[in-house]
Amino acid sequence: MDSNIKLVCFDLDLTLISHNSWFDLSIAIGISAEEDKRLYTEYKTGKISYEEWNAQTLEKYLEHDDATRDGVTRALSNYRYADGAREAVKDLQEKGYQIVLISGSIDIIVNRIAEELGIKYAKANNTFLFDDNGRLSGISTDGDDRIAKARHLEAFCDLLGIKMSECACIGDGENDLEMFRRTGKGITFTGSPIEAEAWKVIHSLRDVGKIL
Repeated sequence: MDSNIKLVCFDLDLTLISHNSWFDLSIAIGISAEEDKRLYTEYKTGKISYEEWNAQTLEKYLEHDDATRDGVTRALSNYRYADGAREAVKDLQEKGYQIVLISGSIDIIVNRIAEELGIKYAKANNTFLFDDNGRLSGISTDGDDRIAKARHLEAFCDLLGIKMSECACIGDGENDLEMFRRTGKGITFTGSPIEAEAWKVIHSLRDVGKIL
């Protein structure tokens, strides 16, 4: 165990699981890949805000019959763990690290993965709301993922009495960069778009034990 690190934070999409849960949900509910890409591009280029992106996504979801608690849960249940994910979490827990899961994804899948892996502390940046009939009625968001994820990590650190500098963060995307910056210990994967910003680069989660 690295005595300078007390907490390890995992991202979800393309980190603990091998795909993008938002994309999977959109396709399952009936949004085309082209429409999904258009909305994401408009957000990335600043044409719409994070909240507007969520609102337009919700509007598209509500056009379809499967925009229900059962439909969303079913769509989010077809995930696959990334190579070495289960083993990495278990190994780090056995070494004595606090483990947290912080994701820009949806509470339904984040909470399920956390329960399966025995991760006590987990936070999704988006919570799906349903009416009394189980129909999707809204998406509650904590704001732009990049800032929100760092804020969630800080809250866990305060809860556990750990400094941000005592955390390592494992993630693959731009919304992990603020956590990387604030901890100084970002870990990403070979070929990821944030490789140049990372403290350490690994091929897969099977390599985590070589660092921590």
